[in-house]
Amino acid sequence: MQELILVISRCLSKKRNKNSKNIYYRFHFRGFYKGKKIKEIHLYFNITEEKITNNESLSKGEDYLLWVKKKQIDQEVLEADLIKYKKIV
Repeated sequence: MQELILVISRCLSKKRNKNSKNIYYRFHFRGFYKGKKIKEIHLYFNITEEKITNNESLSKGEDYLLWVKKKQIDQEVLEADLIKYKKIV
């Protein structure tokens, strides 16, 4: 069973992966996860999935409470799937 990670972070931008149909959101993070240095979080979405319309409300410059599941850590970037989020007002 994969563990759920809770993060408070600011959305930096929305990007599209050049090699696939996936889009992702970049989030600010400076710290460590399980002893590995993390400089940024990428939250991935599949553009063909219907739920993407619900996630479009993520906005650059806004702070969020994020529930994510880790996919991998690559070059100090935590890549994860977004499970749930809440905007911090």
